[in-house]
Amino acid sequence: MELGIITDEVHANFATACEHISRWGLTIAEVRNVDGKNVTQLDEGEAEQAAATLRHFGLRVSGIASPVFKSPFDEAAEPTKADFSVAGAVTVAEQLDLLERSCRLAKLFDTRLVRVFTFLRVPWSDEVVTEVVERMVRAVEVAARHDVILAVENEPACVVGTGAELGDFFARLDAALSPALRRHVGALWDPGNALALGEDEPYPAGYAALAKDRIVHVHLKDAATVPATFGSFVPLGEGLVDYAGQFAALRRDGYAGSVVLEPHYAPPGMETTAAAKLCVDAAHRLLSATAGAV
Repeated sequence: MELGIITDEVHANFATACEHISRWGLTIAEVRNVDGKNVTQLDEGEAEQAAATLRHFGLRVSGIASPVFKSPFDEAAEPTKADFSVAGAVTVAEQLDLLERSCRLAKLFDTRLVRVFTFLRVPWSDEVVTEVVERMVRAVEVAARHDVILAVENEPACVVGTGAELGDFFARLDAALSPALRRHVGALWDPGNALALGEDEPYPAGYAALAKDRIVHVHLKDAATVPATFGSFVPLGEGLVDYAGQFAALRRDGYAGSVVLEPHYAPPGMETTAAAKLCVDAAHRLLSATAGAV
């Protein structure tokens, strides 16, 4: 499993972030914000410059960390409670336009993965999940046209937030998709996000709910509290997620993708880059310690 990190978790300046990531010996970066602008809002020139910067520092892109479907379920209220959302894009149609843009960016950045969500959280019900599945099918059809893969992330601010919910959602989504479309969507498993919503054991219990062959991407963060809040995030191994067990299980189950840090670690008085480096070092230690696990 190759380790990467989301660039704006390292530094707000994109080139500076890429320089640090390369200097730390990583070869994978994930693109979410570029110089303070959401990746979906980059114009062609800005996107091409960002891609050139990544190539200059020898970095490959694990995925486009788009905000698609991190938007109101009812298509009405402004998505003020969600980070990295695009203001004003509140309808499903507007979100699908963002997805079209994200898919084109994936080609420009030479990646096949586009991260998506499941709408801002409302009480879980069969009716809600059925509606999210129907909307996701439309998104998968867009992905298929562009020959990319949607990575559906469990996110505490969204309908699907825990491992149990992600497993349930994919069982229903897969039942609604043809085999040809199924190849264009998979699960983005984030154990730390599951913890943040209050899932006591993202591993092993949350992970156990997932169909292992449907996991296409993994995000990494750890926290010292359940539920987690900003301020409680810590480097891997210092929190409550059993990452030693999680990494061993991913290897055992044949996961062949990358694992990408989204640490949210921000101790008072420490620069973002220094905090990110501590998280990279901690992740490397855990990955190395579990390399022989089966």
